[in-house]
Amino acid sequence: MKALSDKETKNKTVRPLRLYGDYLVMLAAPFILALSGYGARPLAVISVAILCAVLSDMLFCVILKRKFLLRDLSNICIGAAIALMLPAGVPLYVPAVASVFAVITAKVPFGGSMRTPFVPAAAGFAFVSVCFKEQVFDFSYNSAQKMLGERSLGALLMQGNAVRLNAINVFDIISGNVAGPMGAGCGLLMAACLVFLLFRRREALLAPLSFIAVCALYAAILPRVNASVFTSIFMELSSGSLLFAAAFLLSDNAAQPERAITKILNGAVCGLFCMTMRAVGTYEETVCFAVLLANAFSPIIDSAVKKLPSKKKGAEK
Repeated sequence: MKALSDKETKNKTVRPLRLYGDYLVMLAAPFILALSGYGARPLAVISVAILCAVLSDMLFCVILKRKFLLRDLSNICIGAAIALMLPAGVPLYVPAVASVFAVITAKVPFGGSMRTPFVPAAAGFAFVSVCFKEQVFDFSYNSAQKMLGERSLGALLMQGNAVRLNAINVFDIISGNVAGPMGAGCGLLMAACLVFLLFRRREALLAPLSFIAVCALYAAILPRVNASVFTSIFMELSSGSLLFAAAFLLSDNAAQPERAITKILNGAVCGLFCMTMRAVGTYEETVCFAVLLANAFSPIIDSAVKKLPSKKKGAEK
C-alpha cells in the first residue's frame, strides 16, 4: 500500500490531466448523440458553456494573481457537463450564467478543481434551475418525433402518470428517444460511461452505484406512480439527469471522500435526498441539489466513520 501511495504522490501533478481527460472522453459520446438528435443547436449551447467557464476562470486568475493553466481541462468538463444537462433549445444566456456561477462559486474560491468540496457543474445547474426554471425544463425544441412528444418522464412522474411499458417504448426510453436533457437521456450510453469508469477508476464507482441502488429502492418502496415496481424504478432511473449525474457528478474525484465506506454512504445519502426532493419538491429534476447536499454532508459522514471502532482496534482489545 505504501508503494501505491508513493506512486500517487509522484504523479500528483499529472493526475488532474488524466482525470479530466477521462471525463472528456466520456462526455464526447453524449455530445455526439445530442448532435445526431438535435442538429447543430447543441454545438452552440456547449460552446457557450465551455467558453464562459474558461473565460471566467481566466479572469479571476488575473484578479487573484494566480497562474492560469491552459492544460486545466476542468473548465471544459464543467461547461460540457452543464450544457448536456440542459435542453437543446435553451436560451444561450442560461448555460453562460450556469458556467460562470459554477466556476466563481464552486471552483475559484477553493483554489481549483481538485480542492473544491462541491461539484461545480452541479452548482451551476442548480443555480439556473432556480433562476430560469421554465427555460431549464422546456423540452419543446425539436421534440415532435420523440416518443412522448414534449412531455418528459420527469413531468409524467410529477403528475403521477406512468408509461405502459413494452419492448418498443422501453428501447425508446433507454436509447434517449424521449424529451429531456439533450445529452443525459440515453440510459445505454450512461451505462457505457459507468463501464468505462470501471476500467479507468474503479474506486470512483462506489458512490454512483450506491446512489443508483438507493434511488431504485426508494422508487420500489415509495412509488410516485400507480404501476408495477419495475415501471416505477425504470421511469425514475431513466428520467432527467439521474444516470448522467451518477456517471459524471458523483464520480468527481475532487468532491469524493477518501474512504470506500464513506463513498458508499455519500452516494446513498445523495440518492435519499434526490428521491425525497423529487417526491415533495416542485422541480422536475433535483439531482444536482442532492449532489450539493451530499457534498456538504460528506465531512460529517467521514467524521462519523472515523469514530467507528476498527477491526484492528477490536482485535488489540
